[in-house]
Amino acid sequence: MPSRSFHPVILCGGAGSRLWPLSNPERPKAFLPLTGPKTLLQETALRIAQAQGAAVPIVVVAQAHAELARHQLSEVGIVCEVISEPGGRGSGPAIAIASLEVAERDPDGLTLVVACDHHIPDSRAFIDGVEAALAAADNGAIVTFGVTPSRASAAYGHILPGARLIGEVREAARFVEKPRLEDAQSLTEQGWLWNSGNFVFAAKAMLAELEKLTPDLLAAARAARAAAGRSEGHLALGEAFLAAPNIAIDVAVMEKTSRAAVLPVDYAWSDLGAWDAIREALDQDSAGNAVVGRAFVSSSEGCLIRAGDNVRVVAIGLKNIAVVVEAGRVLVCDLSRVQDVKSAAQSTDDGF
Repeated sequence: MPSRSFHPVILCGGAGSRLWPLSNPERPKAFLPLTGPKTLLQETALRIAQAQGAAVPIVVVAQAHAELARHQLSEVGIVCEVISEPGGRGSGPAIAIASLEVAERDPDGLTLVVACDHHIPDSRAFIDGVEAALAAADNGAIVTFGVTPSRASAAYGHILPGARLIGEVREAARFVEKPRLEDAQSLTEQGWLWNSGNFVFAAKAMLAELEKLTPDLLAAARAARAAAGRSEGHLALGEAFLAAPNIAIDVAVMEKTSRAAVLPVDYAWSDLGAWDAIREALDQDSAGNAVVGRAFVSSSEGCLIRAGDNVRVVAIGLKNIAVVVEAGRVLVCDLSRVQDVKSAAQSTDDGF
């Protein structure tokens, strides 16, 4: 059990452009029901709410989606606070401002930072991991969750766990950004973990490392926060925020700090980055087909078929194919080529 309360921060950025045609700038993937009846944001917030000691969550989101985030969480009975951005600058500035907010209200506050669009079906295992990470964070570590790979993958950064710190938490000995597939195979065999991009730390520890390692980022975050508009439960960042460097927290802090730690976890996890990951996260028939909506599938294997409202899809004799129909747009794609969806969608006449 955690020794005391913690402050959840939900990062709700990213367009999810590899999930065209369902995800779009008006309603990115965080606000879509991709693996069940609830949206990914709702699932994330409900998962965190099961942990003992969780405070009111802070959602960091684009200004265009601030009210949508608040509305979706209210639908599942969750009150949140919002930090809204005029434009994305990466996880570094977002976490810096959220850490300043937490430290002001709770100088010794522990912070859980999670992405809003991850699929973690085992909520109990996730909470157990949070509680284990809180103990290390209370001793100054900045802990990331390292997922035990289910296969070799070039889609994720990798972390090499080092010496044991507290409980199952270990030093983060080395980081490697998304490797080539053949290198990922070797790393997996050597016991490297996937970098999930979720963190637990004391806000004051994160701010101390930002001050030491990337003072320009922290200065920009402080200036943007000071110039922001504030109303009840909402910090609306203005144009000053765009002066912050566009940088991930991994690059700004985690790959440089001596406080970096990793908690190995072996629960099912996916960042749902493309349609092949969506198929894997859904229930499948005996032939490995995942079907959503009004669809008839025959003599097909390993496919994802998703039919939008008022659409009927018939798929016959397909193998390893995604067929996604939504609002007059149709994607037909070999599941081995789903990483190409982003560039293809952005090249269409009407854009993403």
